[in-house]
Formats: sequence, structure tokens, C-alpha cells
Amino acid sequence: PSPSSASPSAAAVPGDGKEALASLAAAERELADRRAKALLDMPGELARLLASVAAAGAAHVYLLTEGGA
Repeated sequence: PSPSSASPSAAAVPGDGKEALASLAAAERELADRRAKALLDMPGELARLLASVAAAGAAHVYLLTEGGA
């Protein structure tokens, strides 16, 4: 992949702490969802690795929302 497609452009961070956490949680949720969908096209060992990364992302979402409340 080209460098421009490898990393998305940076988004503005809300000034309020709660809004910033909500924005981060939403971005993490979207990334975890994309990783989980990508599992369908991956071979065994790579799918396991990506599943672990997606699960870590889902845990981050929890900690940024319900877990951090």
C-alpha cells in the first residue's frame, strides 16, 4: 500500500475530555469492526492474529466508554 492509503488523515480532537474520549472510542470501534470483517478473507494463522488485534481494539472501546465511567 502507498503511504497515503496506509494511514488515515488526522482528525481534529474535541476540546472537551469526554468528547475526546467518545471520539477516540468511535474511531477504535470502527477500526475493530474493519479488522473483524477482514478476518473472513484471511488464512488460519493470520486470521487468529488479526482476531487478537480486533479483540484488543474492542477492549479499548469498552475501557473508553463503559469501563472508564
